[in-house]
Amino acid sequence: MITAHVVNAHNKHLYENEFDEFLRRRHDFFVHQKHWRPPSPDGRELDQFDTDAATYLLGIEDGRVVTSARLIPTSEPHMVSEAFSHMCEKSGVPRRPDWAEWTRTFVVPDKRSTGLRGTLTQLCCAVMEYALDEGLSAVGGVQETYFMPHHGALKWRAEPMGMAREENGEWYIVAYIDVNEAALASVRKILGIEHSLLVRRGRQVPFIESNENLQRLFA
Repeated sequence: MITAHVVNAHNKHLYENEFDEFLRRRHDFFVHQKHWRPPSPDGRELDQFDTDAATYLLGIEDGRVVTSARLIPTSEPHMVSEAFSHMCEKSGVPRRPDWAEWTRTFVVPDKRSTGLRGTLTQLCCAVMEYALDEGLSAVGGVQETYFMPHHGALKWRAEPMGMAREENGEWYIVAYIDVNEAALASVRKILGIEHSLLVRRGRQVPFIESNENLQRLFA
């Protein structure tokens, strides 16, 4: 079972090795396996959304990063608003501080499982727990369509923002998942746990912050 470490701009210095491992595993997945981005000379994958507004959940098991999630308030520039707004023709691009875009999720090859109690579901549980703790209303974003049945298996309600579209031979959809107690209880029941998966070290700040507050904190 993973522990999901909450990493942000305030406590990233406590996770220098783990964050570097996270960026290298991102590079392996999104560059070498998915071919979504060109190779980086330093073997680390970063994009324009890795800003101080981002919060990361690093799923750690047996001392290594095996999965991850990046959460960004949709009131900030995010992947959907900047690159996939054309896929939100039904409901429009979300721009709310209590909605989080969830991106940069991977599972290392030896931890991928077709079973419902595997590493991916453990990460989903951690994301839902964090979102509920922080008072968020929804999490989601652009995702491959095969994630939708997984959300359904967790008994999660995922609302599409528009139609699915094919990009480079794969199908994608923009969808956001309702955050509530029932969603957390459902995934915990599937995993057979009642305890928290989150680890919070160092300085923690609320996820929901205005741009003005963020600027003041880093001034």
